[in-house]
Amino acid sequence: GFTEEDQAKLLRSFLSAGVDTTVHGIGNALQCLAENPEQFAVLRDDPSLARAAFEETVRYSSPVQTFFRTTSTDTEVSGVALPEGSKVLMFLAAANRDPRQWENPAAFDIRRKAAGHVGFGFGIHACLGQMLARLEGECFLTALARQVSRLELAGQPKQQLNNTLRGLDSLPLHLTAA
Repeated sequence: GFTEEDQAKLLRSFLSAGVDTTVHGIGNALQCLAENPEQFAVLRDDPSLARAAFEETVRYSSPVQTFFRTTSTDTEVSGVALPEGSKVLMFLAAANRDPRQWENPAAFDIRRKAAGHVGFGFGIHACLGQMLARLEGECFLTALARQVSRLELAGQPKQQLNNTLRGLDSLPLHLTAA
């Protein structure tokens, strides 16, 4: 079990770090599916692909684009010395499009096995709420696939200006009920 103090820290983490990123992930999924109607047709035909569609969205259109870390000891990365206390900027979104890792990385494909993306961080810095975010994304996309027969852009999406997060200020859509 968790102490009351640990429970409070976890709750604060879910409410601060987990809201915008999950909202952006779902918004990005809507945009990806609207811009790739053949992928929405695949999801509509098989709503059990909702989890895979959300994973592919996080890989393809990472809600968290970058993250800073500080080296705790002197280290080396690819032959470059990094003294203790160095600031390191990780480009998670770029890693999720790395052609050494992903075949045809610029394509949005919900049938892709997107496991291994770093959209939720990794290692000891993995997102605490990633399973909750995945569940929310899966539930939303499952309901969408079952209740909407057609998903179309109804105007130009407007990206939110943010150095770290990728999300939308607006996404005009036209949905046709199933």
